[in-house]
Amino acid sequence: MSLTIYGPPQSRAIRTLWMAHELGLDFDQAPGFGDAGASEQLLAKNPMGQVPVIDDDGFVLAESMAINLYLAKKHGKLAPATLEDEAQTLRWSFWAMTAVEKTLLDALLDGRGLMGREKDEAAAAAGIEALQRPFTVLNNALADRDYLLGSEFTVADLNVASVLSWTKPAGIDLSGQPHVAAWLGRCLGRDAAAKALG
Repeated sequence: MSLTIYGPPQSRAIRTLWMAHELGLDFDQAPGFGDAGASEQLLAKNPMGQVPVIDDDGFVLAESMAINLYLAKKHGKLAPATLEDEAQTLRWSFWAMTAVEKTLLDALLDGRGLMGREKDEAAAAAGIEALQRPFTVLNNALADRDYLLGSEFTVADLNVASVLSWTKPAGIDLSGQPHVAAWLGRCLGRDAAAKALG
């Protein structure tokens, strides 16, 4: 059996690379992009031309959150143990994608003038302000637990923390959400996260 992960660590593929290291999987890594954009190899796997994509012994799957949920369930590690935990894992994964990711990425790009954007500190500040509500929701959820599903790190934490890892380069101060700050430190401090970042 062979697993190939398409995408560099500086993309959303970091989530899947982190998961692969958490699970102790052997895998090949393909960059997914050439000088002119998506490679033909990547487009053959994902016509959207986006990373990450995996080829798991012939099973091809795109979308980082779906990939991580699949790998956790397949390998029986970091996966939710009950139907209720699975529902909460889906809830938090979807929440990260719909309530946080775009606004956080925009704040990062606007604040630093990256990926062809003009630096716009006012737009970045507005984005950071808009994130206070979802960050408060997460802070309250973590008030009585170390991780999203309880006392153990799971794929729910990995999926959400991989999105919130952009808070530091975006210059977002989490001191007003101390439970989020402590939880994110625990998640990003894991050996597998460091390995994924290379």
